[in-house]
Amino acid sequence: MTNFFLGLMAGCIIAGVVTITAARHPAVQLRLGLVPQAQAAVAPPSRPEIPRCPEPKTAAQVGRPEMLFSRNRLWSVAP
Repeated sequence: MTNFFLGLMAGCIIAGVVTITAARHPAVQLRLGLVPQAQAAVAPPSRPEIPRCPEPKTAAQVGRPEMLFSRNRLWSVAP
């Protein structure tokens, strides 16, 4: 009986998540009649361009391959 109840609850949760996910899709909304035809045909408004931060100008390189693959670093064991 407990297994049946737990399976029933899991099935209900899965069905709810699938239903909500499907209802958010525009084609499904149109098929179910949740939005009118005229509203579905209108394109969403474009987002304004977000200004980007300028790239920092650093002369020094932060990492070198010699640091990562150094034989001294890989084979020396500190006590």
